[in-house]
Amino acid sequence: MPANFDNMLTIDGHGCISPAGPLELREDEAALRLDVWVWQPGGACMAFLGGPFEGKRWAMNPDPHDDHFGDEFRPGPATAMGLMVTRKANGETTAFHWTEAILLKSGEERGSGAGHHSSAEERG
Repeated sequence: MPANFDNMLTIDGHGCISPAGPLELREDEAALRLDVWVWQPGGACMAFLGGPFEGKRWAMNPDPHDDHFGDEFRPGPATAMGLMVTRKANGETTAFHWTEAILLKSGEERGSGAGHHSSAEERG
């Protein structure tokens, strides 16, 4: 599986999360775009990461005001879904979709929305 979610994500001070997970691309492959949705009954977070990007992990920091809808997240089970489009060196593109059950845990503090945005976490 080229991408996954971390099994447990932390709820931030705004009741939102920063989705993240491992990325397993082939050497000749780059991700063109990754869209993610995480939801519980009553609330959802939606974000995307534009590419091309590579690396061993992906991470997003959605804006809690623009990318989170409905109720704040609560500790416990949630559903996470991703859609990633990749391109190989020969120009071939592939769309990959997955859904998985994850757990959300409480963060430690509540704060302002400053500094939240989509970003890539490229670690080698």
